[in-house]
Amino acid sequence: MASTTETGHNKNVANFSRAYQIFEEMGGLYNPTNANLQLANLAPIKVSLAGTITVLNDKKPVYKNAVADREVEIAPLGKLTTRALNFAKSTNISLTDKENLTSQAKKIRGDVKPKKVNPDTSESDAISTSQMSYDSRIANLSTYTSQLASHPEYVPNETDIQIASLQTYHQRLDTLSGLVNSAGNALITARKDRNNILYFNDANIIQLIRDIKSYLKSLGQTGEPYYKALVKLQFKDIKK
Repeated sequence: MASTTETGHNKNVANFSRAYQIFEEMGGLYNPTNANLQLANLAPIKVSLAGTITVLNDKKPVYKNAVADREVEIAPLGKLTTRALNFAKSTNISLTDKENLTSQAKKIRGDVKPKKVNPDTSESDAISTSQMSYDSRIANLSTYTSQLASHPEYVPNETDIQIASLQTYHQRLDTLSGLVNSAGNALITARKDRNNILYFNDANIIQLIRDIKSYLKSLGQTGEPYYKALVKLQFKDIKK
């Protein structure tokens, strides 16, 4: 599915509200026979769209805050993993075990770090990809900690790289990432609801505006001023 910017979606929403005002201003002149174009049926769509925008605006800061909290908590992960690995390498475990731990540590640190997404503009694909990347690192930390715990020789004096501390750290990250996933999924749903009204419902706003333009042109000179006012309002279709 093609995408457009968040600004483009917002402009479509604002322009539909302005278009509706034009139709109201026309009074009795605006009297299409197509029921889909009548004000009585456009009004509920306008209200529904406003409701979805309110929900979407409420979901954005929840997701943004959850992402920020996880970002703060996960920041030390790479260095912590490396310190734990270095201690393990200093112990009398086999070379194969050290290589396995090194391989797992690389998965946690990640040669390609999860791409940060802008909570205000990210569409569903970017949000989902980011969630999976973070979840993968956190899951690898659990495996890594279990590998370390399997070696009795791994008994560092430093509290933050001890097994119990790493397990607690993993639990915190897992909880925070769960909150991000929940907020991200809610944001995806809110954007989907908005996009359905704008672009994908049978009576979507893009198609309604096209049909209304045709109707206004059919009114001849009496409808011409209103038609000109309407065409000045640009609507961008996400499906193009």
